[in-house]
Amino acid sequence: MSIDFAGNAVGLAFGELFSRVKEIVITIAAFGPQLRQIESTLIKIDPIIKQWDEYNRQLDCNPKEIAPINDLFVRGKRLVEKCQKIHRFNFCKKYSHSNKLTDFDAEVLREFQIYLPLVNVITSKATSLNVKETGKDVREMMGDVKETGGDVKEVKGDVKETGEDVKEIKGEVKETGVDVREMKGDVKEIKDFIFSWQANSGAPHCVLELLGDLAVPNAPDGIVGSAVEASLRELKERLLEEGMSVIVVTAPGGCGKSTLLTKLCHDAAIKGKFKNKIMFVRVSKKPNVIDIVRKMIRHNGFEVPVIETEDHAVQCLQQLLIRIGQDPVLLVLDDVWADSQSIIEKFVFKEIKHYKIVVTSRYEFPNVGLVHHLNPLPPGEALELFRQSVTVDGRCLVEPGDELWDKIVNRCKGLPLALTVVAKSLRGMDRAFWETKLLDWSSSGLDNDILDCLRKSLDDLDGDPSTKERFMDLASFPEDRKIPATALIDMWVELYKLDFDGVRAIVDLNKLVYRNLADLVVTRTDSSEDEDKCYSSHYAMQHDLLRELAIMECDRGKVEERERLILDLTGDNSSDWWSEQKQPTLGARLVSIYTDGTFSRPWPSLQLPEAAALVLNFETNMQTKTYALPEFIEKADKLKALIVTNYSFFPAELRNFHVLGSSLTRIRLERVMVPLLSMGKRRLHSLQKISFFMCDISQASTSDDAKISDAIPNLVELDINYCDDLKTLPDGICEIKPLKKLSITNCHNLSTLPEQIGESASLEVVRLNSCTSLSRLPDSIGTLKKLISLNISDCLSLSTLPNQIGNLVNLKRMNLRGCLRLSVLPRSIVKLRNLRKVVCDKEKEVMWEPLKSSLNGLNIIASEEEANLDWLDD
Repeated sequence: MSIDFAGNAVGLAFGELFSRVKEIVITIAAFGPQLRQIESTLIKIDPIIKQWDEYNRQLDCNPKEIAPINDLFVRGKRLVEKCQKIHRFNFCKKYSHSNKLTDFDAEVLREFQIYLPLVNVITSKATSLNVKETGKDVREMMGDVKETGGDVKEVKGDVKETGEDVKEIKGEVKETGVDVREMKGDVKEIKDFIFSWQANSGAPHCVLELLGDLAVPNAPDGIVGSAVEASLRELKERLLEEGMSVIVVTAPGGCGKSTLLTKLCHDAAIKGKFKNKIMFVRVSKKPNVIDIVRKMIRHNGFEVPVIETEDHAVQCLQQLLIRIGQDPVLLVLDDVWADSQSIIEKFVFKEIKHYKIVVTSRYEFPNVGLVHHLNPLPPGEALELFRQSVTVDGRCLVEPGDELWDKIVNRCKGLPLALTVVAKSLRGMDRAFWETKLLDWSSSGLDNDILDCLRKSLDDLDGDPSTKERFMDLASFPEDRKIPATALIDMWVELYKLDFDGVRAIVDLNKLVYRNLADLVVTRTDSSEDEDKCYSSHYAMQHDLLRELAIMECDRGKVEERERLILDLTGDNSSDWWSEQKQPTLGARLVSIYTDGTFSRPWPSLQLPEAAALVLNFETNMQTKTYALPEFIEKADKLKALIVTNYSFFPAELRNFHVLGSSLTRIRLERVMVPLLSMGKRRLHSLQKISFFMCDISQASTSDDAKISDAIPNLVELDINYCDDLKTLPDGICEIKPLKKLSITNCHNLSTLPEQIGESASLEVVRLNSCTSLSRLPDSIGTLKKLISLNISDCLSLSTLPNQIGNLVNLKRMNLRGCLRLSVLPRSIVKLRNLRKVVCDKEKEVMWEPLKSSLNGLNIIASEEEANLDWLDD
């Protein structure tokens, strides 16, 4: 029994590995060369495995002879499946796993080079058994033995040939830029790979822009209600049917349409059918067909052509679907508004056989496709959802049998959003508070108005009006966009006088999440981010119904007296007062203005004497690709925080930089072109933090004598993220004495840091993660006596650390995960007496273990974590 089990186990493990490789090599292009090589190797040994199993059913073979090979195949299957799950733009992870696949192939060849003689021994045993069974004479048996001796020679020849195969594999690996033994040239290969994607995509400069906003959001933990479960089953059945179809899922706002579709897209059967051909498009109130088609093309890895008209966009979309439509395709058009039926029709191509479209909307489109109604929760299920949201550890100050439960649940009309928001506003409160809230709702007389129900839940949450204020501030950003937590920090720190690093701002954001007034998306659960107080992986999102409520709250009262001024000028629309020759004096402390490519009016002379934060959201058109900062900024004397975000497909040149005033303390720029050195011409003496995200910043300064340290002498934090054109940091940055936090991340062309970095004596945090071309750290880094945290994770080119690193006497944390070439630590590392935490790859853990005896309290975290990169799809 045990012998048969062991033999069958090898065949089973081999078969599972072989089938997975053959399946994945077709669908995952990123690992094509490595998987094809493994497939070739498995084809070679397939006859041996089959022969081996056959003999194991007849012979008494020691299972220990088979176990190592069985384990090898099991490990290989796990590795191949792990590769399938890697995000297609996690280049560092893809690179390291390409090496692992190549190593696995070489190991298979080595193992069979060793075990091939075992196959021959088994063949000899089988021959002896056959002789005995058939009654052949000794002479015939000796003849068999002689032939077996010939077989041994042939096996030796096979072993020799296998050794040659290994050499050939190394040659082939070298051709694909992945060498098993040597790292030389590998980093250049992965860089070329990254930037070849940029060239093919038509994206101007950043790998992040290769994807559109098409990733399926994270699946909810669970859903409540048999009606929702029934909807899931019905929609799933329809999507698994053959043929092209359009389904419209309709329900009132807050009923859970998007949540339902998110859950559906994560269903195993749906993912199994559509694989990586699921595209989740947030359409919203003002859809841009050209932009959506660009993102769809880019999402599927094709070069994005120049598209200037909607008709051309539709043609390009049809061509795309013809190319990818051989496999099933699922397109989700989420949150389509009533006047957008023509938009839906542009995406319908009935000749594409395996093409499914699902539309979510508050409105029915009976002429478009099958209509599926998602009804509100029935009373019992609504009560259960309310109970889950209002209780803490199953407890509540108001007994579940109390009539107040039914009355409040009935007011929510079975809408999941209202139930959860209202419940969390009552959580932990006594019966008197519940009664007061119910009276407030009843006095309005608006039983059918869900927004009114939600509004009443906002009033004086827990007696802390700050929660409502932060909630309304989220409306400063466009609908259905991920809001960077770093932008909220910049805004809230200045509006509400919070701590510089934004710790309290993150606490405030979590309060909104706790109340179901916002969602939090964390793209990478990296503890070092929290420790360094760098929240670049945190994003907020707001339900469109909640955003409507926030805007309604912001728009109360006269425009001159509002605390927040939210202006949507897309489509060249504007308020009456905007066009008046004499502008009113506005008392708003937070101003948000959204314009698109159709905006053509000149900026008016807004009077913003109280404005502390200005949020400029914009899109440009294909012809201009420029954005001029409004002149009225120059006169906003109390302006502290400026956040400028370009939501266009291409980056835009930022003009009128001269209007920036000396009162500014924080600036955040996204997807714009502005030379970093040109800031030397400004005098921003109050500026303490500046952030560049996906910007072009390295153009030469137009001023010969401009000195950036004179322009921003009080800068405390510099954050440069995904700025691929940055090759080196200007020397003048090192002359800014107050600089405490330097974060240059995901800048793939950054190759060097200034030798003068040691002059930045105040530096406490240095983050250089994912700068794939950075080959060395300056020796002068050892003079940074105040440095507490150093993050060099995923620096692929970094092969050594400077010996002076041992002089960092206050260094507490180091993150070296993904430093593939780093194989030796300098001896001076033992001098880091305050080092408490090191994050590294599992295979690099052996370098650090010996240091535990000399560095007391050192905690080594060996990580194999992969970041969630779906956020890049924005």
